[in-house]
Amino acid sequence: MYNILPALVALAAGVAARTGSSIVVNTSPDPFYLWVVPDANGAPIGNRITVAAGGAWTEPLHVGRFGNSNSTSSTTGVAIKISKSIEGLYTSAPLQILGYTLAGDRVWYNLDAVNGAPFRGQRVRVTSEGSETIEWADGEDAGDVTRDNAADRDIVLVVSGKV
Repeated sequence: MYNILPALVALAAGVAARTGSSIVVNTSPDPFYLWVVPDANGAPIGNRITVAAGGAWTEPLHVGRFGNSNSTSSTTGVAIKISKSIEGLYTSAPLQILGYTLAGDRVWYNLDAVNGAPFRGQRVRVTSEGSETIEWADGEDAGDVTRDNAADRDIVLVVSGKV
């Protein structure tokens, strides 16, 4: 006779509540490059991803972890770092950063830039259904704004062409 309880427990553990996705959309005429820090597998910096003009990239929201640790003491936020320069993460080029922290059933997110404004003269928007939009109408920092939403909602960053 089989005891199915262990199998049911294992199955239930594998079915997590749905989480949203981070989505980056490029409606501008030029490609850009992004890195996820840390990536979903625990690497400190994910591989460079090219987002072509008219293209998009997406991945499920995840808790930032360094290494293979599942300890809560090693969790951190996630930064999606975007540059117009192919090696921008490593050359002090201007970076647009969509940061988020996934905690329980909530996700907190914000928009920032370092080393200048990579999308100066372009509209940059972050939306998440049911939450207020973060918008940099001309690609310039519009102030420190953090939003939160249910963790099952997508966070969508759209970089548009020249305004």
